[in-house]
Amino acid sequence: MATQQSRAVARLMISPSVILLVGWMIIPLGMTLYFSTLHYNLLIPGPTPSVGFENYTFFFHDPAFQAAVINTLLLVGGVLIVTLSGGVLLAILLDMPMWLSGVWRILMIAPFFVMPTVSALVWKNMFMNPVNGLLAHLLTSLGFQPYDFLSSAPLLSIIGIVSWQWLPFATLILLTAMQSLDREQIEAAEMDGAGPVSRFFYIVLPHLARAITVVILIETIFLLSVFAEILVTTNGGPGMASTNLTYLVYTESLLRFDVGSGSAGGVVAIVLANIVAVFLMRMIGKNLDA
Repeated sequence: MATQQSRAVARLMISPSVILLVGWMIIPLGMTLYFSTLHYNLLIPGPTPSVGFENYTFFFHDPAFQAAVINTLLLVGGVLIVTLSGGVLLAILLDMPMWLSGVWRILMIAPFFVMPTVSALVWKNMFMNPVNGLLAHLLTSLGFQPYDFLSSAPLLSIIGIVSWQWLPFATLILLTAMQSLDREQIEAAEMDGAGPVSRFFYIVLPHLARAITVVILIETIFLLSVFAEILVTTNGGPGMASTNLTYLVYTESLLRFDVGSGSAGGVVAIVLANIVAVFLMRMIGKNLDA
């Protein structure tokens, strides 16, 4: 009886939070689903008739959608490659005994706490500016012409900016895994004549496999919705060169004022993100259970 009463009290105490969370998620999702079936344009006053799945058909056949999907995949894949490879190398480096190791670790993690808008503005104006940027001055001092990164290589530039933000996160997770590695294995392999490359591929990398899968899962979920960096730096351009799904939905809804098409795009983006998340959860679950 006491257990039943305590469970009832616990459910009663957490019910306001659960109701608020469900409302916070369900109400916007329900409104998005409803608006996606309407011919709803803020520039066209009057009634908003129902058009069924016409908005979805238009969105899927829009060439901008195909370009946005490709850019989204390239963005996610590029950032994962940079953060995982760089994170493994930095984790190994920071795990070595060195002078002021705590200071270097704090400095390494610091970029993760910078707001995406702020970091994008810093990279845009301080580093990538073709006139006054540090990279432009560096190229000029070496005898080269300044390079306009955001115009000539917009998607690659955004991958670099986002990678700089997420590299500390990957490094932190992988460094934690590195610190749990049994040093006796490394010493035994070294005594048996295994070189640094062999020790890395046969001991260190398998030990980091679980941490790597966790980094892939968490980063992928967040990278599918990158927005601020694109808005601040390239505005999705030139053309559609740096437009991802999130920015395409923003363009349809708030720049073209087509709420119906933008809502359909939002639903499509949610479905695709959940498919990717479920796939990764299954793959990572098998890896973690192994």
